[in-house]
Amino acid sequence: MAVNLAQKYSDKLDQAFSHGSYTDDFVNKDYTFDGVKTINVYTVTTVPLKDYDRTATGDRYGGNNELQDVVTPYTLTKDRTFKLTIDDGNAKQQVMAKRAGAIMKAQLQEQVAPEIDKNRIAVAANGANAVNQKITATAGKAYLDTLKMGEFLDEAQVPVAGRVLYITPKFYTMIKENIVTTTNGSEYASKLIGRGFVGELDGVPVVKVPTSYMPTKTYAVMWHKDAVLGAKQIVKTRIITDSEMVDGTVLTGRFIYETFVLNGKKNAVASIVSA
Repeated sequence: MAVNLAQKYSDKLDQAFSHGSYTDDFVNKDYTFDGVKTINVYTVTTVPLKDYDRTATGDRYGGNNELQDVVTPYTLTKDRTFKLTIDDGNAKQQVMAKRAGAIMKAQLQEQVAPEIDKNRIAVAANGANAVNQKITATAGKAYLDTLKMGEFLDEAQVPVAGRVLYITPKFYTMIKENIVTTTNGSEYASKLIGRGFVGELDGVPVVKVPTSYMPTKTYAVMWHKDAVLGAKQIVKTRIITDSEMVDGTVLTGRFIYETFVLNGKKNAVASIVSA
């Protein structure tokens, strides 16, 4: 006689680990795209100082210089969506394991946040390449290479406050001994780690991200918060329980976003890549 063993399915979901956004606290959100797809931003051209001429019979300030400017357009290009359905029959016959709120949270953390993070890091890395601030990694000199990134930003007069350094786990192991942590650092470093950082390096908070978040062959990216514009025009999620098309619950999301390195701050990004 056959023995039929009983089976049971848990009402708890087993989701992959997820982090949420690594970048949202370190991008510029000062510009608004409300009602438009493209905004034009002025960058004005300042002028050098001259000697004041006390004996001149005319303009003692050295002549007029009409203010010049550069206009840079920034256009939103990413219009991304998702749609998930939870049939009411499936929900009831799976001991309600597929709870809409939990599924929505998982979708945002596992799919939406990583895509936006990857886009921001890639745009910053490409920006570093565009202004020749990409460093080829030197074997055994990870900390020195990191200092070189800081040199680029220093020469562009970028404030230290507001900088952030994103690194891969592999690069983290290379500079671990140089990072200030709670074991040998200040109360400030302890607060950083509490916010998701792994410490700080020469006053710059360090964030460790999965290698998949970085562009190919990129170990590290440094930028200043004000230089990387993380624009979001639409961030909309809905849990629909009265859809005509589905007897159950429908989860939808739409995200219009884009990342830009602002033209006036284009030298506030740098990166380290493998040979």
